[in-house]
Amino acid sequence: MVQAGDELDGRYRLIAEIGAGTFGVVYRGRDLETRGEVAIKIMKQAADPKQALRFEREAVALARLRGTSAIFVHAFGKTPTGAPYIVMELLVGRDLESFLVEAEARGGRLKAAKLLELLRPVAQTLTRAHQHGILHRDLKPSNVFVVDARAGGGVRLLDFGLAKLIGIETLTQTGMVAGTPSYIGPEAWRGEKDLDHRIDVYSLGVLVFRCLSGQVPYPTKSMIDLCRWATSGERPSLCALRPGLPPAIDDWTRKALAIDPQSRFQSVDSLWAALEAIVGEGAASPY
Repeated sequence: MVQAGDELDGRYRLIAEIGAGTFGVVYRGRDLETRGEVAIKIMKQAADPKQALRFEREAVALARLRGTSAIFVHAFGKTPTGAPYIVMELLVGRDLESFLVEAEARGGRLKAAKLLELLRPVAQTLTRAHQHGILHRDLKPSNVFVVDARAGGGVRLLDFGLAKLIGIETLTQTGMVAGTPSYIGPEAWRGEKDLDHRIDVYSLGVLVFRCLSGQVPYPTKSMIDLCRWATSGERPSLCALRPGLPPAIDDWTRKALAIDPQSRFQSVDSLWAALEAIVGEGAASPY
């Protein structure tokens, strides 16, 4: 395994480890040609071969989304021992989960205008991804990064590691559900194999609900109860949790989180346009 001080392909020097997960390690690095700092994500050598393919798909997915709010990829290669790596922009700031937790610790809630500002680029990126046949499948606050204003501001959509390129064999094992439990769509809980872009539509609906209410639609630690609610439960009222929001937001919630994908918003664009019409500029202020 590589370590701080090593160079990759004679161009990228590893400076220090800044994060690690089950299958990979992220280093702060330096591009020896441009002298700029970068983030280098390296897959652990002992990872499952399927994880290596998933890692490569992440690089392909991100490369296709240049010009969006998806994190920018500079290069993709392999270490001398054959471990895949991705060179990405180095972000300065914090993820949306931390952003929300800090606001909520002070007794606040994300204002509707701020929600639209932060998530509009995410919605636009998902639309582009779907046009390219890419599903994210792990949309959640910790995968949305709020860039520090001193570093340029804006947001980045992270972690396409669970991305599925439509038409390519799935890497999810039979019986396993990909994603983060509270954000997983009913069709995934039911084990349906032919998931489409509406799985991301559902997750975006949950993300909006979390940002505005301070909780996920069905808070529970029981996977069985969560599965039961996702596939058959009544959708909650956002107005009840956030008094002052326009009443139409509850109809929006029911459609965004519809159990049957056919009853859901049929695209991220349609979900987002409806949300903007309800809580955007000119709508009744919740404050």
